[in-house]
Amino acid sequence: MNATPPTSAGAAKGEARPTAAREIPTDFDWLIYADATFAGLAVLLPIPFVDSWLEGYFRRRMPQDIARRRGRVLSRAVIREVNRNRGEGFLRGCLLWPVEQVFYLVRNMYRTLIYFFTIVDATDNLSYYWHRAFLLDAMIIRGHLDTTGSAAIAGEAMRRVLKTTETSPVRNLAQETINFASEHVRGLTRAVFRFLRRREETAEFKRRRQSIASRWAEYHDYFVDLAAAYERTFATVKREWEMAAMTAKR
Repeated sequence: MNATPPTSAGAAKGEARPTAAREIPTDFDWLIYADATFAGLAVLLPIPFVDSWLEGYFRRRMPQDIARRRGRVLSRAVIREVNRNRGEGFLRGCLLWPVEQVFYLVRNMYRTLIYFFTIVDATDNLSYYWHRAFLLDAMIIRGHLDTTGSAAIAGEAMRRVLKTTETSPVRNLAQETINFASEHVRGLTRAVFRFLRRREETAEFKRRRQSIASRWAEYHDYFVDLAAAYERTFATVKREWEMAAMTAKR
């Protein structure tokens, strides 16, 4: 059961948004979105395997870095739970690994020949990771990552909500950012590795980041609705799992 997709126009007329949804910050806080931004931009790096490794690295860092921004510390078990690829078991992952590597090489060569597909992939990735960062922040603020059990529910709720964001208006900003980065690949590579080594920004990237922040306010209502969708989905997943547990005990 998927969450109802949020809309940029705001909640339906006469429908009250949950108080919790209104409490989630919707501004572009660089310390919240830094890992997400670099994870999304990594696909543009012209270095086979390094781009994939960097995307995974920044993706894994997102929960702990966002929690640190909020003055929280997440346990290793909670981080593993949130970062886990649900629906894919260990054995299945091992069996598919060789196939995935072949697919990666073919896709990488194909994207090199037809750069358009690289831009599309990168735009989708950047939009996805921005949404993921926002939802992780919401999960942390709401206390849903305080325990492993709650983190499992929150992770499933996040996965369902992320499936509804493919046509998000935020994708427009992601595309503009990707277009800019694709024209400055050398600067992007320098910015990524400088941030990786020293957690510092280049002057060029800092200007782009400030440009993103200035546009981010346009999506305030959309993110409020996204937070509300997450709250509803979290409640739904919790009920489903509680009912499944009760059924299993009978």
